[in-house]
Amino acid sequence: MFKAIVKIALRNFLMRFKSTFVLIVGMSIPAMLLVGGLSLNDTVANWVNRSLKENFGPADVYVENPRNNIFVRLTLDQQTVDAIKAGQDVLAILPVSESLVRLKHNDKTIDCLAMGVRSEDLSNFVGKEINIPPWSVIVSRDLAEALNIKQNDIVSINMTGQASEFKVVQIGEEGFLNFKGDHLQLPGVIFMNVDELTGVVGFPTRVYLHIGGKIEEHEAFVNNLRQQVRVSAVAMKSRLLNSPVNKALGYLTIAFGGFSILASLILVYLFVQSFLDERNTTLVTLRILGFKSSHVLLLLILEGFAYFLVSGLFGASVGMLLAQFLLERLKNFSSAMMSGTLWLSKLELRVSFLSILTGVLGGLAMPLMIFVLKARKIVSGPAVRLLRFEEEGQFSLKKSSIRYVGLATTMLAILLMFLYPRFSIALILLAVIGVLIAFPSSYLGIFLATGLFAYVIWFRPADLTSWDVLQRGGAFFLASWLLFFSLLTLLRKLFSRSAFEGSVSTFVALSYVQRNKRNSFIIALMFSLIVFVVILTLVIPYNLRMFVSEQLETGIFGYNFMVVQNPLKLIFTRTELEIAEGIEKYARVYVAQLNNDPIAFVDENFLRDALVKSIKNNEWRKILLETGTIAVGVLGDESVPEQINGRIRPLFGLGGSENLTFQIIGKFDLRQILVPIKYVASINSMPKNVKLVPVLLAKVDEQNVSKVKDFYSERFDFPMHIAEELNRMFSGIDFLIKTGLILLYFGLLSGLCGVVFHTMRSIVVRRRLTAVLKAIGMTNKSVGLAFIVENVAMASLGILVGVFAAVLFSKDVMDQIFSMIGSGQFVFPGWNVLSFMAGLYVIVTVTIALPVILNKANPAESLRTQD
Repeated sequence: MFKAIVKIALRNFLMRFKSTFVLIVGMSIPAMLLVGGLSLNDTVANWVNRSLKENFGPADVYVENPRNNIFVRLTLDQQTVDAIKAGQDVLAILPVSESLVRLKHNDKTIDCLAMGVRSEDLSNFVGKEINIPPWSVIVSRDLAEALNIKQNDIVSINMTGQASEFKVVQIGEEGFLNFKGDHLQLPGVIFMNVDELTGVVGFPTRVYLHIGGKIEEHEAFVNNLRQQVRVSAVAMKSRLLNSPVNKALGYLTIAFGGFSILASLILVYLFVQSFLDERNTTLVTLRILGFKSSHVLLLLILEGFAYFLVSGLFGASVGMLLAQFLLERLKNFSSAMMSGTLWLSKLELRVSFLSILTGVLGGLAMPLMIFVLKARKIVSGPAVRLLRFEEEGQFSLKKSSIRYVGLATTMLAILLMFLYPRFSIALILLAVIGVLIAFPSSYLGIFLATGLFAYVIWFRPADLTSWDVLQRGGAFFLASWLLFFSLLTLLRKLFSRSAFEGSVSTFVALSYVQRNKRNSFIIALMFSLIVFVVILTLVIPYNLRMFVSEQLETGIFGYNFMVVQNPLKLIFTRTELEIAEGIEKYARVYVAQLNNDPIAFVDENFLRDALVKSIKNNEWRKILLETGTIAVGVLGDESVPEQINGRIRPLFGLGGSENLTFQIIGKFDLRQILVPIKYVASINSMPKNVKLVPVLLAKVDEQNVSKVKDFYSERFDFPMHIAEELNRMFSGIDFLIKTGLILLYFGLLSGLCGVVFHTMRSIVVRRRLTAVLKAIGMTNKSVGLAFIVENVAMASLGILVGVFAAVLFSKDVMDQIFSMIGSGQFVFPGWNVLSFMAGLYVIVTVTIALPVILNKANPAESLRTQD
């Protein structure tokens, strides 16, 4: 019996493979996205594992002073180093002093890490004899390749503004000599004699350890070390291997493709329903011939599994190509936007068998579950029931029972509205659904949709919360569905009264849309979900880009360039930032902390020229010159006291503190400035015994930006062009959004596969009806037009719902974003949305029209063909 079942299932699969191929493509999307995302994780994991050998070598753990920060690295005392060295599991130790330097060779420069070491320490650590003569360096392999450096070349190293020449005595080929930072975030490292490394506070600022045991045990060692010695310790290899960042790229791919996976699962439901409906007669025959219900269920599961397995394998194959495509996009983006910080050019795609298996099985799990549940429902019960399954499925409850359920739902929603007014919109949606269940009517649907739109738009809260936005988004989506779905009835009646030939085709098409409400809803739902998200990804970035363009006009208080002095310079002496050639105007600012919030002491140039939109009265500029006065940044209409007392402390623990009292003379909106400065005071109020960090705000012409940046970079200060940094940040956001759009297009592919499959099935199922229509006078053109209009109407329903709801919802989203950042005006990118819709309609129409045009059967042949 089992052999016969397998034979029948395989025969049915092969006979219908061609007609269902388009559906297999659509159902392959879950497996494709899962394999694509997991392949990216495999690629990163392979890169990390390879880097442990190529870039770390014996370096397992690093230890440093717990008071270190991003600018200042303090030394470890010799007693601490000896205590670490005496540890039971410590096999080797390397004390170093580290500093960021600028390496130059053949007019090419790169900022990298310099390690000051003693030759004997480095030899003992890496396990081979190494000698670094005076004024010589070892350059790591990756860094040497980037600058085309060879052994015995002469390189220039700029340390805190002083450049010196060194001879390259060795290229660090592998292991610790090819170190790239504990996160692999650096282009490379140079090793030099500790006495020749300038700009550090002492030796050592960090200690690298080689310890025994497996990598999984390194965290336990670090925890014990912290308890024994007061240090900051990190298990580099363990942290790198277990970092969630390693899997973020793959999981982001799967997350972005979530709506596409959902659309594909909706397509699976359409396939399952169509597949089982077509098998009704066959299943009855098998039951009459003696097959048990369990045998029939097994037959259906085997045939369905064959379809899903083929779609899963196809999806896995395409998923690997998708992973390669996304990887190339990431590498190109990182090389263009993050040069010198992320080195991803050597990433090569790696795909494990486990990822392929997980992707295929993951893509099979939900579709197969849907299939089994639906098939089990069909085959249970008497054989005769199969012939009227569809009708019984649709009318399994009496109308009176359905009406009672709808009324109960409505009454419950109204009662809960009084108890939970915060959820009023969500409960109104529940009540609307209940009313339509009790009294299904197109006219009532239009009335409720109009009322829902009016309520949500007119009764809009003054301050939108995230929950309000979500509720209103759901209301817009449901109201759009009610409106457009109810309008189909009116359109069908309108065309039924028209006399011209095209109206007959439209009437027939809309009649089938209404008759097959379930399939129409499923196909439209696929399009509406994806179009809804696509429109959001078009509207929101467009508005953010417009907002950034407006902010770039003012920059930071009207300045477009900022320079932060290297805090290391403040350790040795206090110097003012030089004014580079090319700066048109500038203001000096000194930054510290007041009660752990940033405070800026500004000069007269700032008070004269700064742009502060939130303060309309310019008297504050004069008043702030008085000693002991201060302006406070607030969020919105937040109130402030008349004065504030607090301790002024330096940033980064540079030394000194002082208690001061300030009179508050005004406030400004924190959301309208690009830097998080809580307090602003004049340099006349600046404390004398605190080391403040000097900052230069400047106005620089775009043509001089590169020259001015080089001027300060060579002095190891930190220049920042505001427009460049903001564009870099939003280029990253734009990259993510465009990548997300690519993955969302696979959801549209599911929708197209669904509508094409429905078109092809409609042509086959309605062959006799089509022959009758042709026999009574309808032309091939009119019949073909009816098929095209029917399926375009289904797709249009979803497209219009998605666009209409997304437009209204995106305004709420942007209003909330603008309320958080203080300003901004919603702009709808009409041309972008219209271009997307036009392109989508062209693709949908052409895709639907092809199977209709290719159908050339004449009426006589159609009447002789079995359905």
